[in-house]
Amino acid sequence: MKEKKGFFLRWPWNVVVYVALFAALRLFAIPIILILMAVQRKNNPHGMEEGYCLSRTRKRITWLLWALLVLVISAVLLCLFAVGLKQDWAYFEVMDYVTLAFSGIGGLLFLAGGLYLAYAAIRDSFFPAKSSLANSIRSQLPYPDEAPPVEELFAMVDGDLKENGRWFGPVGIGQEWVLGDGASKIERIRGIFVINEIHRHHTQTGTRTSRNMELVLVDDRGRRNGTTFQNLKDLEAAADCIALLVPEARRGSGSQCSSFLAMDESEREAFERDFCQRRNRRISEAAQREILSEGPQDMILKRQSGEVTSRVSAALVEDVLKRCLAGEESGFELTPTRPVEGGGRAFRSLSCFARRENPEGPQVLLVLEPVPAGEGENLGLALAADARRAEEVLGGWLRRELPDLAGWDLRRVYEAPKAAPQVRKESQARLSLVYASGAAENHTTFTEEDVQAAAEGIADGTYQLVDLTHSSGYMWIRVTAGDKTDGRCTVEATKPEGPELGFYITKMPPKEAAAWLTGYPRGQFLPGGRDWKRVKKSK
Repeated sequence: MKEKKGFFLRWPWNVVVYVALFAALRLFAIPIILILMAVQRKNNPHGMEEGYCLSRTRKRITWLLWALLVLVISAVLLCLFAVGLKQDWAYFEVMDYVTLAFSGIGGLLFLAGGLYLAYAAIRDSFFPAKSSLANSIRSQLPYPDEAPPVEELFAMVDGDLKENGRWFGPVGIGQEWVLGDGASKIERIRGIFVINEIHRHHTQTGTRTSRNMELVLVDDRGRRNGTTFQNLKDLEAAADCIALLVPEARRGSGSQCSSFLAMDESEREAFERDFCQRRNRRISEAAQREILSEGPQDMILKRQSGEVTSRVSAALVEDVLKRCLAGEESGFELTPTRPVEGGGRAFRSLSCFARRENPEGPQVLLVLEPVPAGEGENLGLALAADARRAEEVLGGWLRRELPDLAGWDLRRVYEAPKAAPQVRKESQARLSLVYASGAAENHTTFTEEDVQAAAEGIADGTYQLVDLTHSSGYMWIRVTAGDKTDGRCTVEATKPEGPELGFYITKMPPKEAAAWLTGYPRGQFLPGGRDWKRVKKSK
């Protein structure tokens, strides 16, 4: 979105101008200050010059004007109360006592309100680390006590809005955050409510009406975050945009918001479980559509650690490349099921290695290995590229497109030493998944991350059944989700017992079953305790 350019007073010079005007003109300066604020808001509606979040906290300085007005009313009421105390009480009537009590109590209440407004304005404007906006961002992080400094907190939200932001009145919506009067992390939103209420007040001179238009977002902790709107179309458009990002969230009006916030613990747990199931099902279906849109899977990804997967997508390759550049992995290889041909040449693999020792920044060494023409020296093509160039080459390779080979150097490709011929034992690894909807998947190549995702799916209700067989075939575990009568999972697993293989069965909570699903293949758990029952079964 293109930001508007125009007159802009940077903080704190705008406050200096406001204070100088007030010192010179007293109360007559208030209209001028409000006009200057309106002009600045028009030319810089979202505060990008100093950051969206910081600009939002700085605007709390306007609360000082309201605090001043409230304190003036408090002073008037307290003066009336003091004058009333000096009167002769012998001549007091009932209304005099009512007036005295109203001025005294009202004066104290207005005094407390004015002091709080002044405190909040100074806190948010001059100490953004303690502002309500910073606290709302900090509280939604996985570990709030270990949250980064306020500059990084605000930069996290600002960066998302700058790259992906769409603005609807006072609310900005990115891919990860929604910024209004407070900040809401999109993945934690559970309720989206539009409040459009008209209030009528009957007075001696007639009926006055006021309209309350507010967007209320409720997160997974049951906390409410409301933002006031001046335009109904902006309000409805903002709610629709957020609903597209979180279609599983509850939508409704003001009365439905009150009912949603009033849910008890059991109702909230049931809603959260259903929310996670529908969200995971949507993500899984989107991933399947992405795989299908990319055509048949004819690519195998092999990491330096030895892990191999045939479930290759552009997102997976991008993630592994980022891990290599960050030093978390050393490299990987993409091998198609049939060679990639172009320009009269055929290549059988593309290898990618990170080179972090480069003084100009991390580089990627790409190696194209051709199909050998016969006996003799095996030469490949190599290119040292930056991350962007590497992404382009890898993306084209996934589409079976050869890159422009200009600038690639010949390099000898060393093959692994050939060992003595051995009888190859076929792997029996298998991962079978049955969704809650009844759809099923079977995989013979998978990684530890796939098993971890399956375990998480059992815990949140995405999968009805997960069946895992180790490559040796001697380790097997099956987890079946519970039902409405018994929420515990049924876990079946094998245990080598001499020449025989023992089969065991038990029931346990979903989270414990998920821990078994990831820990059992690594040898961290072994069935056969007192909670396990040995059964006769032929596999």
